[in-house]
Amino acid sequence: MQKIIHFLERCLKVLNPLLLPRRLVYAKILGAVLWGAWLLSMVLGTGYLDLAGQEIGTDFLQYYAAGRIVQQGDSARLYDLAYVREVETQIIGQEPSGIYNFILPPFMAWFFLPFALLPYRLSFALWVLLCLAVLWGSLRALMRGSPKQTFLWSLTWFPVFAAVSFGQNSLVSLFLFALTYYLWVKERPLSAGLAASLLAYKPQLLLGLGLLWLFRWRKDWRALLGLALGGVALVLLCFGTLPEASRAYVDFALKVMPEIPNWSGRQVWHTQTFYEFWLLLLPKLPAVANLLRLVLVGIGAVAIVRFWHRFREEKALLYAGMIGFLFWITPHANIYEMSLLLIPAVLLREHRPDLRFEWRRLFALLWLAMLLSGPLTYAQVEVLHLPFAVQLSVPLWAMALGLAYHWLMAPGKEESKATSEPAPAL
Repeated sequence: MQKIIHFLERCLKVLNPLLLPRRLVYAKILGAVLWGAWLLSMVLGTGYLDLAGQEIGTDFLQYYAAGRIVQQGDSARLYDLAYVREVETQIIGQEPSGIYNFILPPFMAWFFLPFALLPYRLSFALWVLLCLAVLWGSLRALMRGSPKQTFLWSLTWFPVFAAVSFGQNSLVSLFLFALTYYLWVKERPLSAGLAASLLAYKPQLLLGLGLLWLFRWRKDWRALLGLALGGVALVLLCFGTLPEASRAYVDFALKVMPEIPNWSGRQVWHTQTFYEFWLLLLPKLPAVANLLRLVLVGIGAVAIVRFWHRFREEKALLYAGMIGFLFWITPHANIYEMSLLLIPAVLLREHRPDLRFEWRRLFALLWLAMLLSGPLTYAQVEVLHLPFAVQLSVPLWAMALGLAYHWLMAPGKEESKATSEPAPAL
């Protein structure tokens, strides 16, 4: 194992020249080009389409349609995929070019109802502003100093750009995780659990957090109680206000959602889990892909137990570790959900400043991996039509998590506590 770690560390040194200040500016330029091109494409597009012929807001269309369906009193058909597509066609005036199915629990339809009361373009513009606001709020909750520099850097990271431009909700998830952390470290565990329960719209995101509190159940039983109470409240909200939709969702979750990885038309080049990595590599052997995933999940489970024993009293490191473990075990995650890795990035930088240079190299690795891996996988799948594909970002983020674990667990490293001054931003 030590030989593997040393090999990975030598590989990581290749990135050292990229960390020079005069070269880091290229990341800012590229980020500005990315956002500028996206905004220009929407402004110059026609109707509800951008210059590429894609719906403005892409995935936001499904959320807007869900709000519209509830507004029209048709909530019983919220999970009727053909009907949802019909409503989406009415909204944009033509058949959607992609697959935009509403797969979130019914209570999220209430969340999007106010957006459906506005014209679609204005509604999406407000959604973008909300995403940027919760991104700022997330960093503010995680950091002791001003988040200005970190906020600007995060805008250059492709998962954050993808979350906004794809019209996704992962920055809302980021905010809920950050709020949960803030309340937890402020010794308000019941409120932390209630905040975390709002993440139930993507229950796979709660796996790591639930395990964290179970590990510390004697101290965090109030957080678990808050999580349970919040979950019960959401179930009552769903069945009390949208009973037909709620029953339909249970049936949908049991019969349809397990087949999502096999849906035709899915943008598989954006997937970011071990299962989907092996499925891309071994498309005709799904059972083998799942077995390989389970082996890696087992390795991660052993590692996180050791990590908890080492840092059980250091909340910041435990929270960072659990977010990393979440991606190690989750069965499904897309590129925009990798924006949640901002949490361990900020916490590790602030609470282990003695490893600051190591974190910078890992951040550079992840920045490049998330930017380049999608297009490379797209080329393999859609351009070259290869019978298999390699999603490079998955082994690279696994490498980053493995090295972070090794550096934190290594004996002899100075385990610095948080200082009164925030660590400088990248």
